Amino acid sequence: MVGRLPWSALAAWGAVIGWLAGSVLRIRRAHVEAAMRTAGIDGPRRAARAMYTALGRSACEFLWIAARRGSLAGVARIDDASRALLARARAGGRGVVLAASHTGNWDLAACAVAAEVPLLVVTKRLSARSLDAFWQGSRAALGVALCEAAGALRRGRAHLARGGAVAMMIDQVPLAESHAEDVPFLGRPALVDRAPAALAAASGAPLVVTAARRDEGGRHVLSVLRVIEPPPRAGPSWVASATREATLALDAFVREHPSQWLWLHRRWRGAASRGGGRVLSRPVDERPVDDRR
Repeated sequence: MVGRLPWSALAAWGAVIGWLAGSVLRIRRAHVEAAMRTAGIDGPRRAARAMYTALGRSACEFLWIAARRGSLAGVARIDDASRALLARARAGGRGVVLAASHTGNWDLAACAVAAEVPLLVVTKRLSARSLDAFWQGSRAALGVALCEAAGALRRGRAHLARGGAVAMMIDQVPLAESHAEDVPFLGRPALVDRAPAALAAASGAPLVVTAARRDEGGRHVLSVLRVIEPPPRAGPSWVASATREATLALDAFVREHPSQWLWLHRRWRGAASRGGGRVLSRPVDERPVDDRR
Protein backbone atom coordinates (compact mmCIF):
# COMPACT_ATOMS: atom_id res chain seq x y z
CA MET A 1 0.00 0.00 0.00
CA VAL A 2 2.79 2.41 0.90
CA GLY A 3 4.54 1.62 -2.39
CA ARG A 4 1.54 2.92 -4.32
CA LEU A 5 1.73 6.34 -2.69
CA PRO A 6 3.67 9.21 -4.28
CA TRP A 7 6.91 10.05 -2.49
CA SER A 8 5.47 13.44 -1.48
CA ALA A 9 2.69 11.73 0.53
CA LEU A 10 5.14 9.93 2.80
CA ALA A 11 5.87 13.05 4.85
CA ALA A 12 2.29 13.27 6.18
CA TRP A 13 2.08 9.57 7.03
CA GLY A 14 5.51 9.70 8.64
CA ALA A 15 4.45 12.67 10.77
CA VAL A 16 1.48 10.68 12.09
CA ILE A 17 3.67 7.67 12.94
CA GLY A 18 6.22 9.93 14.62
CA TRP A 19 3.50 11.67 16.64
CA LEU A 20 2.08 8.33 17.83
CA ALA A 21 5.55 7.00 18.78
CA GLY A 22 6.91 10.16 20.39
CA SER A 23 3.91 12.04 21.77
CA VAL A 24 1.23 9.39 22.41
CA LEU A 25 3.21 6.25 23.28
CA ARG A 26 6.20 8.39 24.29
CA ILE A 27 8.68 5.65 23.43
CA ARG A 28 11.88 6.62 25.31
CA ARG A 29 10.77 10.25 25.06
CA ALA A 30 12.21 11.21 28.46
CA HIS A 31 15.53 9.59 27.55
CA VAL A 32 15.67 11.46 24.22
CA GLU A 33 14.96 14.87 25.73
CA ALA A 34 17.39 14.32 28.62
CA ALA A 35 20.16 13.32 26.20
CA MET A 36 19.49 16.39 24.07
CA ARG A 37 19.62 18.67 27.12
CA THR A 38 22.93 17.13 28.20
CA ALA A 39 24.33 17.72 24.71
CA GLY A 40 23.20 21.36 24.82
CA ILE A 41 20.74 21.04 21.93
CA ASP A 42 18.52 24.12 21.67
CA GLY A 43 14.83 23.42 22.27
CA PRO A 44 15.01 19.72 23.19
CA ARG A 45 11.24 19.25 23.08
CA ARG A 46 11.03 20.67 19.58
CA ALA A 47 14.10 18.76 18.45
CA ALA A 48 12.71 15.52 19.91
CA ARG A 49 9.42 15.97 18.03
CA ALA A 50 11.38 16.53 14.83
CA MET A 51 13.42 13.37 15.45
CA TYR A 52 10.32 11.19 15.94
CA THR A 53 8.79 12.69 12.80
CA ALA A 54 11.98 11.92 10.88
CA LEU A 55 11.91 8.31 12.11
CA GLY A 56 8.28 7.93 11.07
CA ARG A 57 9.11 9.24 7.61
CA SER A 58 12.10 6.90 7.36
CA ALA A 59 9.89 3.90 8.14
CA CYS A 60 7.46 4.89 5.37
CA GLU A 61 10.31 5.56 2.96
CA PHE A 62 11.83 2.13 3.55
CA LEU A 63 8.47 0.45 2.87
CA TRP A 64 8.11 2.57 -0.27
CA ILE A 65 11.56 1.57 -1.54
CA ALA A 66 11.05 -2.08 -0.58
CA ALA A 67 7.79 -2.20 -2.54
CA ARG A 68 9.17 -0.55 -5.66
CA ARG A 69 12.72 -1.92 -5.64
CA GLY A 70 13.71 0.54 -8.32
CA SER A 71 16.23 3.32 -8.79
CA LEU A 72 16.87 5.73 -5.93
CA ALA A 73 17.44 8.61 -8.36
CA GLY A 74 15.76 11.72 -7.00
CA VAL A 75 15.26 10.09 -3.59
CA ALA A 76 18.76 9.54 -2.18
CA ARG A 77 22.16 10.68 -3.40
CA ILE A 78 25.76 11.33 -2.46
CA ASP A 79 26.53 15.03 -2.64
CA ASP A 80 28.99 16.08 -5.34
CA ALA A 81 31.85 17.08 -3.04
CA SER A 82 31.51 13.84 -1.09
CA ARG A 83 31.39 11.76 -4.26
CA ALA A 84 34.73 13.29 -5.27
CA LEU A 85 36.21 12.53 -1.83
CA LEU A 86 34.96 8.96 -2.00
CA ALA A 87 36.40 8.48 -5.49
CA ARG A 88 39.77 9.83 -4.34
CA ALA A 89 39.75 7.50 -1.32
CA ARG A 90 39.03 4.53 -3.59
CA ALA A 91 41.68 5.48 -6.12
CA GLY A 92 44.37 3.59 -4.24
CA GLY A 93 42.64 0.30 -4.99
CA ARG A 94 42.39 -0.72 -1.33
CA GLY A 95 38.65 -0.16 -1.00
CA VAL A 96 37.21 2.02 1.76
CA VAL A 97 35.88 1.40 5.25
CA LEU A 98 32.78 3.51 5.89
CA ALA A 99 32.34 4.63 9.50
CA ALA A 100 28.56 4.85 9.28
CA SER A 101 25.89 5.96 11.74
CA HIS A 102 22.15 6.00 12.38
CA THR A 103 21.66 9.36 10.71
CA GLY A 104 18.99 10.37 8.20
CA ASN A 105 17.50 7.29 6.57
CA TRP A 106 20.57 5.08 6.94
CA ASP A 107 19.06 2.24 4.91
CA LEU A 108 18.45 4.50 1.90
CA ALA A 109 21.93 5.95 2.32
CA ALA A 110 23.41 2.45 2.13
CA CYS A 111 21.40 1.72 -1.01
CA ALA A 112 22.65 4.96 -2.60
CA VAL A 113 26.27 3.91 -1.94
CA ALA A 114 25.59 0.39 -3.23
CA ALA A 115 24.38 1.87 -6.51
CA GLU A 116 27.88 3.25 -7.10
CA VAL A 117 30.30 0.86 -5.37
CA PRO A 118 30.05 -2.77 -4.20
CA LEU A 119 28.96 -2.40 -0.58
CA LEU A 120 29.16 -4.85 2.31
CA VAL A 121 27.27 -3.80 5.45
CA VAL A 122 28.07 -5.38 8.79
CA THR A 123 24.64 -5.82 10.31
CA LYS A 124 22.80 -7.52 13.15
CA ARG A 125 19.71 -9.68 13.27
CA LEU A 126 16.42 -8.42 14.67
CA SER A 127 14.81 -10.59 17.32
CA ALA A 128 11.54 -10.75 15.33
CA ARG A 129 12.44 -13.23 12.60
CA SER A 130 9.77 -12.28 10.07
CA LEU A 131 10.60 -8.58 10.39
CA ASP A 132 14.31 -9.38 10.15
CA ALA A 133 13.77 -11.42 6.96
CA PHE A 134 11.83 -8.54 5.38
CA TRP A 135 14.42 -5.93 6.41
CA GLN A 136 17.46 -7.93 5.35
CA GLY A 137 15.84 -9.18 2.13
CA SER A 138 14.72 -5.72 1.06
CA ARG A 139 18.23 -4.30 1.49
CA ALA A 140 19.80 -7.23 -0.33
CA ALA A 141 17.37 -6.75 -3.25
CA LEU A 142 18.66 -3.19 -3.59
CA GLY A 143 22.26 -4.33 -3.99
CA VAL A 144 23.49 -4.18 -0.40
CA ALA A 145 25.57 -7.24 0.59
CA LEU A 146 25.18 -8.13 4.25
CA CYS A 147 27.18 -10.02 6.85
CA GLU A 148 26.86 -10.54 10.57
CA ALA A 149 29.45 -9.34 13.05
CA ALA A 150 31.05 -12.73 13.72
CA GLY A 151 34.00 -13.02 11.33
CA ALA A 152 33.19 -9.66 9.72
CA LEU A 153 36.79 -8.44 9.65
CA ARG A 154 37.92 -11.49 7.72
CA ARG A 155 35.15 -11.11 5.16
CA GLY A 156 35.58 -7.34 5.14
CA ARG A 157 39.28 -7.61 4.22
CA ALA A 158 38.40 -9.86 1.28
CA HIS A 159 35.75 -7.39 0.11
CA LEU A 160 38.16 -4.46 0.41
CA ALA A 161 40.80 -6.34 -1.57
CA ARG A 162 38.34 -6.36 -4.48
CA GLY A 163 37.97 -2.57 -4.26
CA GLY A 164 34.64 -2.55 -2.46
CA ALA A 165 33.33 -0.58 0.52
CA VAL A 166 32.59 -2.01 3.97
CA ALA A 167 30.16 -0.10 6.21
CA MET A 168 30.31 -0.47 9.99
CA MET A 169 28.40 1.55 12.59
CA ILE A 170 30.30 3.74 15.05
CA ASP A 171 27.35 5.00 17.14
CA GLN A 172 26.41 1.88 19.10
CA VAL A 173 27.89 0.49 22.32
CA PRO A 174 30.02 -2.61 21.65
CA LEU A 175 29.15 -5.79 23.53
CA ALA A 176 32.44 -5.89 25.44
CA GLU A 177 34.53 -3.00 26.72
CA SER A 178 37.64 -4.65 25.28
CA HIS A 179 36.29 -3.70 21.82
CA ALA A 180 35.76 -0.05 22.80
CA GLU A 181 37.50 3.27 22.93
CA ASP A 182 36.31 5.84 25.48
CA VAL A 183 35.48 9.04 23.56
CA PRO A 184 33.43 12.14 24.49
CA PHE A 185 30.21 12.19 22.45
CA LEU A 186 27.43 14.78 22.77
CA GLY A 187 28.40 15.88 26.25
CA ARG A 188 29.23 12.55 27.89
CA PRO A 189 31.84 9.79 27.67
CA ALA A 190 30.80 7.05 25.25
CA LEU A 191 32.19 3.62 24.41
CA VAL A 192 32.96 3.53 20.69
CA ASP A 193 33.61 0.34 18.71
CA ARG A 194 37.19 0.23 17.42
CA ALA A 195 36.35 -2.34 14.73
CA PRO A 196 36.00 0.09 11.77
CA ALA A 197 39.40 1.66 12.47
CA ALA A 198 40.88 -1.78 13.16
CA LEU A 199 39.70 -3.00 9.76
CA ALA A 200 41.18 0.10 8.09
CA ALA A 201 44.48 -0.47 9.89
CA ALA A 202 44.60 -4.17 8.96
CA SER A 203 43.74 -3.60 5.29
CA GLY A 204 45.36 -0.23 4.61
CA ALA A 205 42.00 1.10 3.38
CA PRO A 206 41.03 4.70 4.21
CA LEU A 207 38.49 5.17 7.00
CA VAL A 208 35.71 7.35 5.54
CA VAL A 209 33.32 8.91 8.05
CA THR A 210 29.84 9.37 6.57
CA ALA A 211 26.48 10.73 7.71
CA ALA A 212 23.10 11.22 6.04
CA ARG A 213 20.37 13.79 6.41
CA ARG A 214 17.04 14.70 4.83
CA ASP A 215 17.24 17.93 2.82
CA GLU A 216 14.60 20.66 2.55
CA GLY A 217 12.92 18.84 -0.33
CA GLY A 218 12.59 15.60 1.64
CA ARG A 219 15.35 13.79 -0.26
CA HIS A 220 18.31 12.11 1.41
CA VAL A 221 21.87 13.34 1.07
CA LEU A 222 24.89 11.30 2.14
CA SER A 223 27.98 13.32 3.06
CA VAL A 224 31.59 12.42 3.74
CA LEU A 225 32.66 14.09 7.00
CA ARG A 226 36.28 12.89 7.14
CA VAL A 227 38.73 10.73 5.24
CA ILE A 228 41.30 9.25 7.64
CA GLU A 229 44.25 7.56 5.95
CA PRO A 230 46.05 4.83 7.92
CA PRO A 231 49.85 5.02 7.91
CA PRO A 232 51.97 2.00 6.99
CA ARG A 233 51.84 -0.55 9.80
CA ALA A 234 49.07 1.31 11.63
CA GLY A 235 48.98 0.11 15.21
CA PRO A 236 46.73 0.40 18.26
CA SER A 237 47.52 4.09 18.81
CA TRP A 238 46.33 4.95 15.30
CA VAL A 239 43.20 2.82 15.76
CA ALA A 240 42.44 4.74 18.97
CA SER A 241 43.05 8.18 17.44
CA ALA A 242 41.08 7.36 14.27
CA THR A 243 38.15 6.10 16.36
CA ARG A 244 38.23 9.33 18.34
CA GLU A 245 38.44 11.53 15.22
CA ALA A 246 35.56 9.71 13.54
CA THR A 247 33.36 10.06 16.62
CA LEU A 248 34.09 13.75 17.05
CA ALA A 249 33.20 14.33 13.37
CA LEU A 250 29.86 12.60 13.96
CA ASP A 251 29.36 14.66 17.14
CA ALA A 252 29.68 17.88 15.13
CA PHE A 253 27.23 16.61 12.49
CA VAL A 254 24.61 15.63 15.06
CA ARG A 255 24.87 19.00 16.79
CA GLU A 256 24.23 20.69 13.43
CA HIS A 257 21.37 18.33 12.50
CA PRO A 258 19.96 17.04 15.83
CA SER A 259 16.72 15.67 14.37
CA GLN A 260 18.68 13.42 12.00
CA TRP A 261 20.29 11.11 14.57
CA LEU A 262 18.68 8.19 16.45
CA TRP A 263 18.67 9.57 20.01
CA LEU A 264 16.64 6.57 21.21
CA HIS A 265 19.84 4.55 21.62
CA ARG A 266 21.14 4.16 25.16
CA ARG A 267 24.35 5.45 23.69
CA TRP A 268 26.28 6.20 26.86
CA ARG A 269 25.59 2.94 28.69
CA GLY A 270 28.62 1.46 30.43
CA ALA A 271 31.03 4.34 29.80
CA ALA A 272 30.90 5.88 33.26
CA SER A 273 31.55 2.56 34.99
CA ARG A 274 34.13 1.22 32.57
CA GLY A 275 36.38 -1.33 34.17
CA GLY A 276 38.40 -4.13 32.68
CA GLY A 277 36.71 -5.80 29.76
CA ARG A 278 33.30 -6.23 31.39
CA VAL A 279 30.59 -7.59 29.08
CA LEU A 280 27.82 -5.02 28.84
CA SER A 281 24.15 -5.88 29.20
CA ARG A 282 22.76 -6.14 25.70
CA PRO A 283 20.44 -8.35 23.61
CA VAL A 284 22.21 -11.47 22.42
CA ASP A 285 21.77 -10.64 18.73
CA GLU A 286 23.98 -7.54 19.04
CA ARG A 287 27.35 -9.29 18.79
CA PRO A 288 30.66 -7.42 18.60
CA VAL A 289 33.04 -7.48 15.72
CA ASP A 290 36.03 -9.52 16.86
CA ASP A 291 39.12 -7.59 15.77
CA ARG A 292 41.26 -10.68 16.33
CA ARG A 293 39.58 -12.59 13.48
